[in-house]
Amino acid sequence: MVSSLSVAQTLAHVARRRPPLQSALDVFEPLLSSRADLPDKLAPCLRTAGMTLPVWDRYRAGQGQSLLAGHSLRGADNAIRKAAAKLLPLICALPPFRDCTDNLQALFSWPVRAEENRGTVAEQLMEALLASDEQSFIQLTELAAVPPHLAELPAEFIFSAVLRALTQSLAERPWEEGGTWRHGYCPFCGSFPILAWLDRPVQDEKNAYLAGGGGKKRLYCGMCGTSWHFRRGACPSCEAEGDGAMEILRESGAQWGERLEWCTKCKTYCPMVDLRESIAIPDLDATALGMLHLDMVAHQKGLAPLRASFWNHLALA
Repeated sequence: MVSSLSVAQTLAHVARRRPPLQSALDVFEPLLSSRADLPDKLAPCLRTAGMTLPVWDRYRAGQGQSLLAGHSLRGADNAIRKAAAKLLPLICALPPFRDCTDNLQALFSWPVRAEENRGTVAEQLMEALLASDEQSFIQLTELAAVPPHLAELPAEFIFSAVLRALTQSLAERPWEEGGTWRHGYCPFCGSFPILAWLDRPVQDEKNAYLAGGGGKKRLYCGMCGTSWHFRRGACPSCEAEGDGAMEILRESGAQWGERLEWCTKCKTYCPMVDLRESIAIPDLDATALGMLHLDMVAHQKGLAPLRASFWNHLALA
């Protein structure tokens, strides 16, 4: 039986193999561990608020629309406040955010804007972030006098905890059935992945998701924690595939087969781990953090991450 490792266990393994990363792991471990503990605590808040998810629509999915695309997030406010109360003290201990602690706390606890009947500022902020509505996001952050570039990363981390609580309410993962979802962004929340991984091989030689050595490629969303199948040899961003489309920067001797896959067309990259023979599955968020050294190499090569993670954004700034 395959076991799963916690954030702390995964990072301890990374630190043993890669001591120079110890200081960065120590900085971000409390954040990752705290967020990992939150979904179970936030789920009752969402149920009490009567939040429901839309039914998976195969036609919408075929048009490339994620489950939450255009869906109202009214009712998430209490869960957002609880997540912010837990995570903001840790976030605001980091140098870029120390001078705007009070403003950030105000932003995520702003009262209902009843005159617009659109919910709280935090709920609207979450909707704007997921919809990539930059104008609305900026207008909302201005209410608490928080510079947008300082609001985005705390918002992503806090909203991530709420989204992960929402995914727990799903009894099934409908995007896994029949190749319904073929895109490189998340079928649940629409975000690009922070990590790719190879799953255990299956006996299906004609499956488009398999190639060279077996094992399905899965992408992992750092926002909501969803994983989904994706074609090996294809770029999640521009979907270029075929000979010469994707290049690999491989690290030799790593237990989890760590490497970077980058697109020669759009110059984006995604870290990947090979878990086909792993006896213990690492925490995938902690695994992505533990590949920070490859992010640095990618940065030097002028490549851009599919989605900038909290840690590599700060470390490479």
